[in-house]
Amino acid sequence: MDSDGVDHILASGANVNILILDNELYSNTGGQASKSTPMGCAAKFAASGKQTRKKDLGAMAMTYKDVYVAQVCMGANPQQLINALIEAESYNGVSLIIAFAPCINHGVDVSNSQAIEKEAVLSGY
Repeated sequence: MDSDGVDHILASGANVNILILDNELYSNTGGQASKSTPMGCAAKFAASGKQTRKKDLGAMAMTYKDVYVAQVCMGANPQQLINALIEAESYNGVSLIIAFAPCINHGVDVSNSQAIEKEAVLSGY
């Protein structure tokens, strides 16, 4: 689903739970830069670094009335993820959880993604 589809759901007010695994790239195209790719990140078709800011879906979702929004990182804080899932499920309306998800196209060993996630959060990323 693209961000326009998410936009329609956010505006609907329906009792819907959305979980987005944000790997910051179009991984199905071999790591092509997307609107979710951070500025300066080198990616396919952005070898010298992406020139625009990352689209902040969480901030955009918070502009809608009555939308529950959480950003989580399981490797950094598993309890925060569990709490967000419970809160989203019990929320009567649209809920959006955005979870950082490392990708092989980041050039990292994803067999250890939990540690990579924790390092990213501890670094302030």
